[in-house]
Amino acid sequence: MPTDWVGAPEGARDKLFGACQARRALENSARALFARFGYAELMTPALERGELFERTGLPMPAENMCRFVGRDGRLVVMRPDSTAPAARVAAARLAGRPMPLRLYYIQDIYRADDEHTGRPAEIRQAGVELIGAPGRRADLEVLSLAARTLFALGVADFRIELGHAALFRALSQRLDIDGADREELRALIEQKNFAALGDRLSGFENRPVREAIGRLCMLFGGREVFREAGLLGVPEADAALNDLKETYAALENAGFGGRIQIDLGLVHQMDYYTGVVFRGYAAGVGRAVLTGGRYDNLMGALGRSAPATGFAVDLDALCDRLPVPEAAGPETLIHFSPEHLQTALALLDTRPRAELSPCGTLAASRALARARNLMRLINADADGEEESL
Repeated sequence: MPTDWVGAPEGARDKLFGACQARRALENSARALFARFGYAELMTPALERGELFERTGLPMPAENMCRFVGRDGRLVVMRPDSTAPAARVAAARLAGRPMPLRLYYIQDIYRADDEHTGRPAEIRQAGVELIGAPGRRADLEVLSLAARTLFALGVADFRIELGHAALFRALSQRLDIDGADREELRALIEQKNFAALGDRLSGFENRPVREAIGRLCMLFGGREVFREAGLLGVPEADAALNDLKETYAALENAGFGGRIQIDLGLVHQMDYYTGVVFRGYAAGVGRAVLTGGRYDNLMGALGRSAPATGFAVDLDALCDRLPVPEAAGPETLIHFSPEHLQTALALLDTRPRAELSPCGTLAASRALARARNLMRLINADADGEEESL
């Protein structure tokens, strides 16, 4: 008989004992920090209408989402990200609230990536959405909170890379290419595949823009990136570059300079981003542990136009780099007969790390306590008589 049913599905895994405590501690740290910055918690359902992500822009290819037909015959997806659901809540449930709205969540997202990628299908995220706040001040608030979140979660060795979604968008529009070609270029830039990108751009006639796009994935580092980039020759792209430069300068002045880098090749495959975008990396983790950016058009697709920005932290990725604490087990076993349940419960209330015995005899309870290496046995039938083991 096959026994593969006893394991978790591909991309999912069980968490036991100390690992549960470690992740809960991270969640509590994030929750306390978000509340200190004035953010209020929301929880959205694991199931969302497929139309929500079609309307706001798919956060990934449709085949990488967990989809099925709901009871009403409409397409339903397992929540693939938390930004669109938070925007849905802001547009519908919180329509009467004045902006800006500061929302945070700690919940799972679900993604059906190819099994060979090694990425999990179920990811625990902690994130914030600042909705209704335009401009650099809001970007700086969210970026500062992102850095502080990593500090609060015990990540001392991290870096945050900044890019700008408008750079690639403005330059690629000058090439007069269709959506499929644009996404191919975007993927090559994201992968920093210099050779393939050069080959793919060779057929375009707009030489200045073609060269500017080709250089994006080579421009990363500190403030020298802005000098090396120069002017890109497209007003919208140059404005985005200046926005990024001033954002970086403000973060540097605030003391984050050693943690922040520029990556003009950070063009992000989530096309709903419109402004500053960023990713965070921690030593010892092979994937980004934090992603975020500005998405000023998403709310308008839901009928309540508003600028917005936010980020999400991958709590599972951070948990994996931490030592798993040993879960504290019980020290005391309380033996009782059914007629002495009240006494047993009173003893349980006053004894930390104690549990009730399921055994019918005192001798059996004593044997169980010794088998589990407990320190003491209490007999509720004898007015709480205690013996050390």
